[in-house]
Amino acid sequence: MGRTRRGAVAALAAAVALAMCTGCGTEGRAARDPGPGATGAARAAAVELTAGQSRLLERAEQVLIGRCMAQRGFRYAVTEPPPQARAKRSFPYGLDDVAWARAHGYGGRDDRASEAARRADPNQRYFHGLSARGRAAARTALMGASPAGLTATAPTGTTLTASPDGCIARAERSLYGDLAAWFRVKVVTMNIRPAQEAKVRADPRYAEAVGAWAACMRAAGRPYASPDDSRAAAAAFAEELPPDRADAAESALAVAEATCATGTGLSRVSQALDHSYGDEFRARHRGDIDLRRRLQNAALPEAERVVPPSDRPHEPAGGTETTDGPDQPDRTTPSTDTSGGPHA
Repeated sequence: MGRTRRGAVAALAAAVALAMCTGCGTEGRAARDPGPGATGAARAAAVELTAGQSRLLERAEQVLIGRCMAQRGFRYAVTEPPPQARAKRSFPYGLDDVAWARAHGYGGRDDRASEAARRADPNQRYFHGLSARGRAAARTALMGASPAGLTATAPTGTTLTASPDGCIARAERSLYGDLAAWFRVKVVTMNIRPAQEAKVRADPRYAEAVGAWAACMRAAGRPYASPDDSRAAAAAFAEELPPDRADAAESALAVAEATCATGTGLSRVSQALDHSYGDEFRARHRGDIDLRRRLQNAALPEAERVVPPSDRPHEPAGGTETTDGPDQPDRTTPSTDTSGGPHA
């Protein structure tokens, strides 16, 4: 995929473990979009997946990638993302959870653990063991010869492209039927949050709140103009200090950032703006959100056929979706680490 498929290249080149497709066999199942006027059972299918159902689709996609890659002469192992990747949080407008900051800093320790897990990923090890020619052939097998044939415009305004060939496309077609429709709604819904966050950051009310936060940080001996600046300073600790000292310095700075975010208007203003713009974007893209859900729900029987009961992920306690999907107003998002995770 033009730019998004680079995430898929990372799935092969950096971890090939991105659960990106869903089947290498039953091609051509039509997407069952009941249309905007549908009611009753047809509309009831547009329900949000539970966390367990979402992970089942991810697992099925990986299984089918593996089958497809094997048919093309390559290995692909089904993997699970490391626990720290599932639990990782993102604070796009400034860290505002003091307890989390005290325990995790900016996530440096978690990032090191994720990186170690990524290096140990069997797909990564296999890929890097191939010759340069073999790696190029493996990429082509996974993603197709060139990112052309599928096109969609994200809410950010960026046009993304992908190949309708390769194991990714073959598998997604098997699960979701109408590959072009699935590609489009996936690109749209997975890019709602970036567009939403850009609107928040451009809002004068957010800029005013950042100014108050910066004044608080200066008073605390931390002269940073924005949360981005303090985060950049924390990243420098990892390059300049031994791990233990870097973690301590990072945590102290993160606690200062979170304390000022909650003590000034930054946390409150950013949450309110995020909720407001989130509502706006979700209303604007409601048709794509519903179609994605219908396609995913329609894909579940196929996923259940692909993944044996003994290999299915367990439903987390509560049974609700934990990812920050297009209908989720929560500002904190899970990691997009590619080891075993979904792709865009």
